[in-house]
Amino acid sequence: MARVVLSGYYGFGNLGDEAILYSMVQALKSLEPELEILVLSHDPAGTERFLPVKAVNRWRLLEVAWALRRSDLLISGGGSLFQDTTSPRSLLYYLGILELARVLGRPRMVYAQGLGPLKRSWARYLTAKVLDRVQLITLRDSNSHVLLRELGVQHPEVKVTADPVLGLKVSAFNLGAGREKLLRLGFKAGVKPLAGFFLRYWLLPEGALEALARAADYLVDQGWGVLFLPLHFPRDVEACWQVQRLMNRPATVVKEKLTLEDAVGIISSLDFLVGMRLHALILGAVLEVPFIGLSYDPKVEAFCRQVEQPYLPLNFLHYEDLIFIFKRVLYELPSIREGLRRAVEELRPLAQSNAVLALKLLGGEKYRVGSQHG
Repeated sequence: MARVVLSGYYGFGNLGDEAILYSMVQALKSLEPELEILVLSHDPAGTERFLPVKAVNRWRLLEVAWALRRSDLLISGGGSLFQDTTSPRSLLYYLGILELARVLGRPRMVYAQGLGPLKRSWARYLTAKVLDRVQLITLRDSNSHVLLRELGVQHPEVKVTADPVLGLKVSAFNLGAGREKLLRLGFKAGVKPLAGFFLRYWLLPEGALEALARAADYLVDQGWGVLFLPLHFPRDVEACWQVQRLMNRPATVVKEKLTLEDAVGIISSLDFLVGMRLHALILGAVLEVPFIGLSYDPKVEAFCRQVEQPYLPLNFLHYEDLIFIFKRVLYELPSIREGLRRAVEELRPLAQSNAVLALKLLGGEKYRVGSQHG
């Protein structure tokens, strides 16, 4: 039985990364049900409750080394692991796991990563050095491919695919769980349209806070319900409160930790989504919910372009621009939903091809991109 180890930002309560992990496990297991998957997690017990996998504490290096020694492949991904904006220490950790696997003689795959930003010269050098030694790299967008070539990475096989969550099989979820939570929050389905705001813990410019508050007021005045949701609990809650406190109309801030199933169910009930969080936007696309992206990072803009949805730069956010886009989106909801359906339909095979390529690296020659095994 083949064994793989998954390394990423897992077990920290960030539903975007948990959606990535869920999608990766779902895709791999659909192709090879007997595959043994071990996850390096901040919360091993929680990860094992969440998914049919084994998990070890990512901070206990002896346990990590033991897991890698017993594995047939290390998969690093997805998400944005190789960047130095959040924390240089984080970058060193993920590069270190790849190097540990190399020292132990294990094959390594970078899985649907969004590469960068890499602002420090030493970070660029180390990232290039480590990535040039892996066997396979798949990237979720073309901008990451450009950066990889700028870094001088030449030896691994490289393919541009798509984010794993775009291959998510929504039928595996009980959407009723999230919808019941909405009822408890006072939102009854079909009574009035519902807009969800997914903001990120970040230093939000004062002008952006005010613009978002006025735009949310506008939606309430048009008969909408407005809901602020944390994708990363509790870190995103304060950002939600910052905007809600500036509003003149009523809106609800969700102050509890959501499960991935809750989030999928709630998003499926939305009529419109405003998001900083990349994976809130991706889940919106998968669930055919029209959205506007608030770009604080190139990855948000890249995805919005990929599915042809509007976005605005967070640092230059103006109320008038938001309202202009709101009016256009709200007027064109049916056609936008259809456009999202077509875009995700095109991207889904690319997202699922990451798992196919991983299994081929394990020696599974029966797999090919676009195969329907499982």
